[in-house]
This record gives sequence, C-alpha cells and structure tokens, in this order.
Amino acid sequence: MLVLFIAVTVASFLFLKTSKNPEQNLVITAAQKEYIYPLSKNREVEIAGVLGNSVIVIQDGRAFFKSSPCTNKTCVHMGAVSLENDWAACLPNDVFIRVE
Repeated sequence: MLVLFIAVTVASFLFLKTSKNPEQNLVITAAQKEYIYPLSKNREVEIAGVLGNSVIVIQDGRAFFKSSPCTNKTCVHMGAVSLENDWAACLPNDVFIRVE
C-alpha cells in the first residue's frame, strides 16, 4: 500500500511539473494600452511611454527591459521575468510588463 501511495505521488508530481503551460504571454501595459506577446517567440519590441520608447526583449521564454528613457534605469536592472505573475516596471515611463 505504501509503495502504491509513493508511486502515485511521484507520478502526480512529474505530471504537474511537465504539464506547465507553454503558452505563457507577456502583457505590456503603457499609456493606457495593453499589448500581448507570446513568450515562446523571440522578439524585440518598442513600447511608447510618457517619456519615450522602452525596448523590451522577449527571448527564450523570458522578457526584460533592454533600455528605457528614464534617468535611473531601475527597470533595466530588474532582470528578466518568466514565471506567471512575474513583473517589472519602468514607473517614470509608465510601462509595466507581467507574465500571464
């Protein structure tokens, strides 16, 4: 009975781990507009914010700010987002990215 319980537990864990939704999207909100891009397709996008254009790179299932016109560049140093509900933002430029 214990062996059966362990086998079912391991099988369930492996199923949940491998059934991760590959169709995650990056949602970009800027200037009261919303843009949606699949994380599965590599690209570079320019998004107009209140200060100018932010450049966001989507690469290998991750997304990050490559550049932005803000003065402190905190958004560029935040790193990449890749998991559901991960987010990064350029507050001065009013550009927000999140994974759904």
